[in-house]
Amino acid sequence: MKSANPYIIVGQGLAGTILAHHFWEAGIPFKIWDSPSTHFTSSQAAGGIFNPVTGRKLEQTWLADELFPYLFDYYPRLEAILGTRFFFPMPLFRPFANEEMKSWLVERKEQIHHSYLRWESNGVWVEQAGWVDVVTLLRVSRAYFASKGLLVESEYTGSQAIFCEGFHGQQNPLWSSLPFLPAKGELMEIRSDVPSEDYILNKNGFIVPLGSRHFKVGATYGWKEFTNETTPEALEELTKKLALMGVGDFELVQQKTGIRPATQDRRPFVGFHSEKEAGIFNGFGSKGVSLMPYFAKQWTDEILGKSTVHPEVSIRRFYHLFSV
Repeated sequence: MKSANPYIIVGQGLAGTILAHHFWEAGIPFKIWDSPSTHFTSSQAAGGIFNPVTGRKLEQTWLADELFPYLFDYYPRLEAILGTRFFFPMPLFRPFANEEMKSWLVERKEQIHHSYLRWESNGVWVEQAGWVDVVTLLRVSRAYFASKGLLVESEYTGSQAIFCEGFHGQQNPLWSSLPFLPAKGELMEIRSDVPSEDYILNKNGFIVPLGSRHFKVGATYGWKEFTNETTPEALEELTKKLALMGVGDFELVQQKTGIRPATQDRRPFVGFHSEKEAGIFNGFGSKGVSLMPYFAKQWTDEILGKSTVHPEVSIRRFYHLFSV
């Protein structure tokens, strides 16, 4: 759906930011409307990890062979445009959970035939992993768009826009029928001399090295309450995760929380409403840093008439919900 006027992108979280950068690169006119004081977002508390391997069975994540070449090309290009580093490729190590799980996986090693794994005696190394400093990316992008007159720091109250509202999208009457499944997550930042700064550790949780002996530790999942308050229960859970990863000595720097905009079918919502002049770019869950660039490019190309968005993420799969 091409527009004679500039598109309005509502929300400058990670989704709105990545989409806006693709529009700018493609020459599609737009303005971002964002009111930081209106809502809290998951982007400010994101783990930011990209990882092509998922689950206990070490399966290749959905569309990894398409997503990961693109993100390894895209983020460095965006760093060059913004003049700031926020993309940190690094190995990810997954220790075997126990001897039973080790034996089960080793027996099936030949069946786990994708190229992202390097096997060791005590676990596996995951190639093409790393993390994105989402907070820095959003901060420098905000300044970049503001300098070009493309940022309106106000709440948008209309309906003719592309909505990148995260989990708040389920309160938007345009999208309230969509099968959102938001999940609250908490993580903490710590200072410690124990973990390695050379790789991400992933064992029923994660430890991401931030530099200068600082680390990000996560994450929890909750589906019952969606406030922006951190909880002592989550702090206790995260501390136990740390202990299981061999870290008992640490200093807590801060605890953060956010609501992941996940969906029931674990696929994003991308495209235009069937009956309204409105679009959505949402529902990326905990894999946003790897999913968003690829699908922002796909949707940009669709708007330009070059191709169509992957059917598993296209909002067309839910058009039947808009006509009842």
